[in-house]
This record gives sequence, C-alpha cells and structure tokens, in this order.
Amino acid sequence: MRQRYGFVACIVLPCIACSSSDGDPGPSNDVLPPPMPTTSTPIIIPGGNGGGSQNEGPRDGGTQPLTPEQVTALETSSCAGWKTEVESLPALLQLVVDVSGSMNEEAPGPGDESKWELTREALRDALDGLPDTTGVGVLYYPNRDTSRSSRPREITACVRTNELIPMALLGAPGSSHRDQIDASLNRVRPNGATPTHDAFYYAFENGLEPSTLPGNRFMLLITDGAPTLARECVGDGRTPVDTDPIIAEIQRARDEGVRTFIIGSPGSEVSLGGSNEDARPWLSRAAMVGGTAKDGCTENGPNFCHFDMTQVSDFGAALRDGLAQIAGQIVSCVYDIPPPPSGQSINREAINVVVSSSSGDAQLVLRDDMGDCTEGWKLENDQVVLCEATCNRAKSDESARVQLLFGCTSNQVPIVE
Repeated sequence: MRQRYGFVACIVLPCIACSSSDGDPGPSNDVLPPPMPTTSTPIIIPGGNGGGSQNEGPRDGGTQPLTPEQVTALETSSCAGWKTEVESLPALLQLVVDVSGSMNEEAPGPGDESKWELTREALRDALDGLPDTTGVGVLYYPNRDTSRSSRPREITACVRTNELIPMALLGAPGSSHRDQIDASLNRVRPNGATPTHDAFYYAFENGLEPSTLPGNRFMLLITDGAPTLARECVGDGRTPVDTDPIIAEIQRARDEGVRTFIIGSPGSEVSLGGSNEDARPWLSRAAMVGGTAKDGCTENGPNFCHFDMTQVSDFGAALRDGLAQIAGQIVSCVYDIPPPPSGQSINREAINVVVSSSSGDAQLVLRDDMGDCTEGWKLENDQVVLCEATCNRAKSDESARVQLLFGCTSNQVPIVE
C-alpha cells in the first residue's frame, strides 16, 4: 500500500484569561490551568521513560501509552475548551531532472529498462505518495537536441524552458496538476548534452522562487553525471565543465532558505569525454552545500553525502527508496499554534500531544526541553514540533491522528476511576 504522508492535528484550546459575564477578568496568563476533573488523578511524567511520579522533574521527551478512557479524560477535562483542526506545514518541491542522452542507457537491475524508464516510474510512485497539500514543479533538461558553442547563448538553446511545469499544489488523486505531471513524464525522450547549471538556475528563478504558496522549500536535482554545458549553454556537450558555479548556485538557494537534495544516478561515477573523472565528489559537495548531507558522510566517499545510486545492484528499487526518504524529510511534523478565540490566551506550559495510530492505539507524546529530541515533542517559535522518531512513526501510518491539547499541564496522564 502506498503511504500518503498527510495527517491532521486536532487542537483543543483552553479557556485561560476568559472574561466572565459578571465582569471578573479571570485568571492571568501566568496562572496554571485548573486541575484535572475529580474523576481522574494526574500522574506527572518527569523524564519520559514511561514511569509515573508525583514529583515533576526535567522534561526529556518520550511517550506514554493511553487507554481510550484516558484520551477522553484529557480531551474533556475542565482545563480543556475549544477545538480546531490544523495540518502540518506544507512543502514546496521543485524537481530538476536530467534527461540527457545518457539516460537512455540500460540501468542495473533485474530487467532491461533504461535509467530514464526506471526514473520515470519511481518519480510517478513518489509523487503519488505525497500529500495533496504539497506544491510541486518540474523541469526536465535538456529535453531537446543540443549543439556546441564557445559563446554564450539564451537558455532556450539548451533547455526546453517552455516545458517547465509551474509550481502548484498536487491536489487530490486525479487533479489537473497531478495529471499534467503524469503526462509530462510520458512525453520525455532523453536526448542531448547536460546543461545542469542552466537548468537549476532556471527552475529556481522561474519555478520555485516566484511561488507564493506557503511552506518549506526544497529543490531536488537528479542527474547521472557531470555537466557538459556551462552557464548560458557554453561547451562542446561532451567535456565536463567546471562545477563550482553550480555549487555556488545551490549555495545561493540555501542562503534563501531552500535546501537541495541530490540524487546521482548510475553513470555519475565516471564523467564523459574519456577523462574517467569521478563525478560523485561534486554531487556530494552539492548536497553538503544544499543542507541535505547524510550523517557521517565525506565528500570523496565511499559514504557520499548525496543519494549515490552508482553502487546499487537494482537502480529502480534504490531510487524508490531514496525518493521515499526525501519525501519523509520534506513532509514535516511541525504544527502552528493557532490564535485562540477572541478574549482567550494560551499557556505554553500547558500543552499536551496525543498520537493515535490507525489501529486505535494512543500515546501521550511527552515534551522535551533538553534539546536532543529523539522521542517526544518540543516547542519552537510558537510551533509544536514532533521529535524525529515520533515524527517518522506518525508519517509511516497513513491514518495516524495527532491531537494537540491546550490548557492542561504538560506530561500529565490521568488515572480514570
């Protein structure tokens, strides 16, 4: 079953600093919310290891199982109030896909498909699994015949810019944007040289940058080797060109808050032109500059910083896995705290997070103020952020439900009588 990574959070807002009808202004913002109802006794969890204690200590994340009755008690306690629904922050993903002539070569794997055929199907599957609220734009390059030149030319001389698919929300299955991207994948016929710099520049400037859609922004470059045409379509189309200007372009995007993922397809271990120069170090360096380097990686390998597909026996399977990992990183577990109803305020020391799985099991996700944030959640810039392991578990369950409950002191589990 394909996993769809969208999940909804239900927010319960408190009645703190309410104005009563008799003119009493209510408690001030720094007053803790009222205790849990008399039908339950709270257990305060100090460290997130799953044990209960009556003495509150440092909050270090973790999770605590909840029964359905305990979930109900949290949702309906006297310190809870209004509800509203929010979603995790959306993502914008600009694809820059190499469809030069070398992508027609047979790929490693059990069949005889070309690198492009496997890339096309892997992209199709990956896009099918992204949430409807994800913005996606696509530019294939060069997507046309190319010629050599020692003089600068317009980008249209080496990139079919009129085939750029503008950034837009994917929408539900069968949407016009999904259909547009799907049709474009079928139209591509690999051909020509590799004008990577022009393609990345154009996609950023005319695809991602102009978009007014909200969300975290990402570029994804998929290529099978070194660029053979420099900026403004300069080069003979066979000899690798300097990659430093492309690295600078990726750095410029990073400076503007855009992270760039890099996938190096089979063939990127050897450049064209008979030089036998390994193209993977520049791709690895691009991932480092783009802010997506893998933990413990090195520029020169063998543990490269980008998604290196040159050492795999099944390119199709490896590419699907790599795209799934990227999808998992761009789909966030970040939730804006919405403004409270008129006349209300939110006590940020009184937030609880409950995650319910598709099987019906529920957990109280515990707040982490220590900084490591592996299991649990943390508060950053008025946003609730699930820690990595908790986030990954929620995203792996397509029906997971995340509730944010405001008004009751954090990390308290009710004992239901």
